[in-house]
Formats: sequence, structure tokens, C-alpha cells
Amino acid sequence: MRPIKSLSHKLMISYFIVIILVSTITALIHTGSWLSPSAQVAIQWLMVLAVIFGLHYYFRWLVLKPIRHLIEVTKELTLTTSSPIRAKRSQNDELGDLVNALNGLIDGIQSRKEIIISERDRAALAHQNANAYAAEMRSSNRKLELEVQVRKRIETKLTEFQQFLNSIINSMPSAIIAIDQSLIVTQWNAEATHLTSTSSSDAKGEHLVKAFPYMNSHLDWLQESIITKRTKTLRNVEFIKDHKTYLLDIVVYPLQQVNSNDAVIRIDDVTEKFRMEETMIHSDKVMSLGGMASGMAHEINNPLSAIVQSAQNIARRIDPKLAANKKQAELSQVDLNQMYDYLTKRKVTTFLKNISESGIRASKLVTNMLQFSRSNEVTLQPCMIIDVLENAINIAVTDDKLYSIKGNFEMNIDQDFQAPQVKVSGVFTELEQVILNLIKNASHAISERKQTLNDIDEGIINIHQSIEDNYCLISISDNGIGMTPNTRKKVFEPFFTTKEVGIGTGLGLSVCYFIIGTHHSGQLRVESEFGQGSLFEIRLPILSEEQIL
Repeated sequence: MRPIKSLSHKLMISYFIVIILVSTITALIHTGSWLSPSAQVAIQWLMVLAVIFGLHYYFRWLVLKPIRHLIEVTKELTLTTSSPIRAKRSQNDELGDLVNALNGLIDGIQSRKEIIISERDRAALAHQNANAYAAEMRSSNRKLELEVQVRKRIETKLTEFQQFLNSIINSMPSAIIAIDQSLIVTQWNAEATHLTSTSSSDAKGEHLVKAFPYMNSHLDWLQESIITKRTKTLRNVEFIKDHKTYLLDIVVYPLQQVNSNDAVIRIDDVTEKFRMEETMIHSDKVMSLGGMASGMAHEINNPLSAIVQSAQNIARRIDPKLAANKKQAELSQVDLNQMYDYLTKRKVTTFLKNISESGIRASKLVTNMLQFSRSNEVTLQPCMIIDVLENAINIAVTDDKLYSIKGNFEMNIDQDFQAPQVKVSGVFTELEQVILNLIKNASHAISERKQTLNDIDEGIINIHQSIEDNYCLISISDNGIGMTPNTRKKVFEPFFTTKEVGIGTGLGLSVCYFIIGTHHSGQLRVESEFGQGSLFEIRLPILSEEQIL
């Protein structure tokens, strides 16, 4: 028989038993004749009291005792949270289930408490660690802030230093190009941009040949310098830009203190330096010629005078028209006309004429040479430059020799005088001689181009005058044959000429150079390319108003 677990069932059964007992006892009392009615009543009351007491005791044992036990356990649990007390299960009913549930609740609370305590301890430890970490973080943040400030100052200094270095590099007159071992451009200064017309932003990160195609012809030389880590130099290499030829010095400096094969290329425009060196060489040659001229002129002039005079006297002595010759011929019984006819047919008169003309030409040559020895004898006076130019042009356009050069060829002289009232200190006739000589040379160059190249319809000579930095600039340009580089180097050298023998002495331009440079403290330079014409530029110091007064 299965035990009864339900409290309500137990109560129902107890109620049912009590009813049966009461009914049975009541029936026995009513059937008993031996009891008096009062005894029956008393027995009934006793029986009721007994039933009530029994029910009370049974209810107390069944319900109240377990409930009180639960109350005591609950009170004890409320007094302490760490008590190991648990409720005892005395019955196998709902109260027993309640005891189990309470014990389970106590165990859960205890377990949760332990978890809470553990988590609290962990949270406290975490809080302590967090405080330590926070303190360490604050310390690290302060250090980081200091480092950031230091780094910012360093970055600012580095930026300023980089800008300073860039300013220095960009201010350099040389083109500076830095490349790595793959010939990729890493640095490109302002002068490199000016030289190549390639901006720094376009050049950086590009291959050197793409940024500066001219270097393609020197790649082997460049790579050899980088591989051997030896500085190499190319001097006076020609570079053409905008149809104009420049001379460059190219130097490669392989970087010595780095592991990679980086290098720096320095490019200098030495065109003006080269011209100045040429000018100094010309000046030395002209000055050395000036030293010779003084002694040679006196030694040559006397024999030349005797030769010319003797040749002229011989020509006069055989002239059949002179009365003195006729008289002497009659006394000597000589037919003067026959003799003159003989001498003419034998070209003796021609020889005499050639001797005289050659002597006169040699005398003019000596006169030109004397220009170099007269530097201390010239007297400089204020000269209106417009008068010098106009006089020289008027002489040039009316010169028969100039017209013989032109022939049927059209030649024009274009004038542009921007400062005609400028005065310079000089010798009027010498300045006029320089201008006239340059015009004649231009005419010869134009005629030669027409005869050899025949690629122009007319000859043009431009004469331009202006002011630049207290100097009067006079430029005479033409569209003539021009000069080769070798000719341009030697054009001011004494006795150098490209004309045929007997046409030019080679002293014209050297005398002009000496007159401008030595007598007038000026400069004479030339720019020319073969087939492109020539430009001669004269620079003369301008007289101030105080100097004129």
C-alpha cells in the first residue's frame, strides 16, 4: 500500500475517521439503556472534547510542528547569513516538499552568496588593479604627453631645418638633383626646374631620364660613377634649350655614408663663365699684341714709307706726260713713249702699282696695330651715343664697298634707339669706327649666307640701343651666315679672319674689342650660331650729370 503524501488527503482521512468514531460512539450511547440521559450527554461532551483534542494534537503534529520548525529555521537564517542550518523533513507531504524547497532556497542563497562574495572579491581586486592601472595609465599618459610635446618640438625643429635645407638648396645657383640606386629622383631644386622646365612635383618619384631626357646620353657615365662610388665630372657639355646652346658642367657625387647607391647630381650653367674665360684670353692676346705693336710699328713704318715713296717716284719718273721726264729723255736720246709702252706691256707699271698699293695696305695695317699702343694717349670726352650711331650708319649706307657687297641683294638696316639722349665717355671717331666695322662685318656675313646657303630673301641688320644697370647697351644683329663654335671662340683674336687672303687682315674685330675694352672701359661680346646669324653687344658706362658737368 502506497503511503499518503498529500496533506489534504491526510486531513480528509482523519476527518473521516473522526466522523466514524463519533457516529459509532453516539450510536452505542443511544442504544445503551443503562446510561442516563445526563450521562449520555456527558459522554457525548467528553467524546467531543476527546475528538477535538485528538484533532488538535494530530493537526499540531501534522501541520503546526513542521511550520514552527520552518519558522525557527527562517529566524535563525535571518540572524546570520553564514549559518549551516537546514530544515529537517519529518513528513513526506507538501510540508516536506516545502522543507526541501526551503533547503534548496537556502542552498541557492548560500551558493549565490558565495558567488557574490567571490565576485565582490574579484571586483575589489579588479578595482584595485584598475586603480593601479589607472595610476600607471596616468603616469604613462603624462610621459606620453611629454614625449608628444618633445616629438612635436623635434618635428617642428626638423620641419624648420628641412625648410631651411630646402631654402638653401633652392637658393643655390646650381641645379641639384638627388637620385636613388634605381635612378629615381628624390630631390629637385628650383634651379633644376629652371634648367629643365620640369617642376619639382612632376620630377620627384620619376626616373631621371623621364624628368630630364638630356641625361639619357650620359647614363653609362652616371651609373659607372654610382657603382664605383667615385665623383665624376663632365665639363663644357653642350645643352640646347629653346634653340639656344648652353654649356654645362655636370658633377656626380655618390653618397659615401649610406648602404644604398644614392647620388647627387650638380649641374652648373657655365656659359657665361666660359665666355668670360674666352674674353680674358682675348684680352691677354690683345694686350700682348699691344705690347708688340708699339715696337713693330716704328720698325715697319720707315721701310714701308721708303718702299711706297720709291715705287711712287719710279712711276712718276717713267710717266711720258711729265715735262721733266721728256727733257731728260731728249738729252739721253731715249724715246720715252716707246720705253713706257715697253714697261707697260711687260707689266712693270702694274708691278709698281701693286708695290705702292701693298705698301699703303701694310701702312694701314700698322696704323691699326698702333691702336693697341695708344691707350694712354686717348682723350675721352662726352659723346652723344645717338650721334655716333647715326654717323656710322650714314657712312655705311653710302659706302661704295658696302654697295659692291650687296650687289642686287636687298639689305635693310632697322634701328631701335630707346634712349637716344644717353651720353658716354669716349672718343667719337673710335666708337664710330667700331659701329661701322660691325655693320660691314654683318653685311659680309649676310652676303656669304646668300651665296652659300641661299635661304634668305633679304638681309636684315638690327641696331638696338637701350639702358641696363647704368650701362648703355648697343646690339648689332644680322641674319647672316653666323659662326661655328670654333670661329666664335677666335673671333676677337688678332689676325684671325675667315675671309680670303688679301681681303681681311684679321684685326678689325680685335681692334674693336681693344677700343671698347681698354679705351672705353666697356665690354664687347658675341653670340652666334652657324646658319642663324650673329649678335654683337657693346656695353658702355653711362655718364652721370655730375660727370658731364
